[in-house]
Amino acid sequence: MLWNSYRYRVEDDSIVIEDYCGEELDVSIPAEIEGLPVKKIAPEAFSIHGAMIERVEVPGSVTDIGDGAFKMCMSLEELVLQEGVCRIGENVLLVTAVTQLYLPTTVEKLKCPWEWGKVAIDVAQENQHYFSDGYGLYEKQEDGYALVAVRAEDQRVRYTVASNTTVIEQHAFEGQMYIQEVELPEGVISIEKEAFESCQALRRIVLPEGLTRICADAFRCCISLEGLELPSTLKDLGEHAVTDTYGWSPSMNGITYMRVHPDNPYFYHDANAFYQRRENGSLLIKYFGKNEVWKIPEEVTELGAMALRRANLREVIIPETVKSISKDAFAECGRLECMEFAADGVKLYVPENPVYRKGEISSLFYRDNAGQLHYDYETYDSLLADWSQILIRCRMAAFRLEYPVQLPTARKQAYEALIAEHLKDLVYDICKRDSLRDLAALGNAGMITAEHIEEMIDWTTACHRGKLTGYLLEYQQEHFTENTFDFSL
Repeated sequence: MLWNSYRYRVEDDSIVIEDYCGEELDVSIPAEIEGLPVKKIAPEAFSIHGAMIERVEVPGSVTDIGDGAFKMCMSLEELVLQEGVCRIGENVLLVTAVTQLYLPTTVEKLKCPWEWGKVAIDVAQENQHYFSDGYGLYEKQEDGYALVAVRAEDQRVRYTVASNTTVIEQHAFEGQMYIQEVELPEGVISIEKEAFESCQALRRIVLPEGLTRICADAFRCCISLEGLELPSTLKDLGEHAVTDTYGWSPSMNGITYMRVHPDNPYFYHDANAFYQRRENGSLLIKYFGKNEVWKIPEEVTELGAMALRRANLREVIIPETVKSISKDAFAECGRLECMEFAADGVKLYVPENPVYRKGEISSLFYRDNAGQLHYDYETYDSLLADWSQILIRCRMAAFRLEYPVQLPTARKQAYEALIAEHLKDLVYDICKRDSLRDLAALGNAGMITAEHIEEMIDWTTACHRGKLTGYLLEYQQEHFTENTFDFSL
């Protein structure tokens, strides 16, 4: 039905405005139509024809403002709410020019309260459900306050959350560009999902005793966050709550330290990593060490999601105790060159380029029907055929020949032929990197032969690699020189 500039429907003896189709710049929504009170503004009621509206006044008869009611009203600078409005939907002011809003005493429910951080909220002092301190918007609950939003454009760098707050709600600080330090008061027991997501200036947050839960992605993309000190009371940690603080650049390595109160029965840390205690071992949650070679502690039974993401490691040793490895545990480990599996007594070469191959190789773990962890050597071997860089293929082959677990005879012969065909290029590459380990791998794989060792000595000598030449001379003496006694003396 149509009345003046409004399309509407009748619902429970009241009017629901479904569409505004007028051309006024200053709109006062009527309190009644055809003798019935206007109680609801339907979702997106002003979105289609409201692009030029500059001001809207909502009468006290309206109790509900639907999702996106004024969305895309790009010229809208002022929204006036009268006493009577109770419930406000999500995205109500999406793509508008409104920068401040007054919430009357009757407002009792904001559907997605974190959205209101985009405007300066002034809450009526007598409102029983919300209040604001000029920066944070709080919801009053039975047992305290919930911080639901902060002012996105406020440039303060430090903030102390109001006392009596118990919850930092979902998305409360999300996208705040300026805040660097946040102090949570005693009484906060929960940080909800994505509460601090993309607070890219956040460096420090004080977590109080009494905090029991940090939910999934709570600190996602907090690229400046230096570290966290976790209280003794923390017992629940959501997925990626502290393991996805990275930025777009590979040099942004996330949190640099995690410290746990020694009385915490659920979590602990050492000099290199942060762990969760499990019934039959420990879960590695976050590695933050600076080692180039690291042996995962024996008590660890599981590597969690992103546990070693962007670690500076060149070599990692995985003990037999590890029974489960998340597929993205080694995500973006750009420097990783070698993985050692103690259970099989195997070292595998992890090629440097392209980077996505590292993830491919480090995700080839699987569990059998008995729950035992295994590595898929067959798939690893099949990847070699697809590699375009011949020297990378040769290094992979050398490692597999040195540690031939589950290496079929045909594949072994193919590896030997590959190295023999490209031996000179491989040795010059080893000289370029001055890698005694890779040269020793050739020796351990049996690919330094009497036929070629003199040439190999010449190649390393020409490259002025005395350490490598010395290794070859010792290898020659040990393997190819006959020590016979001269009785003619």
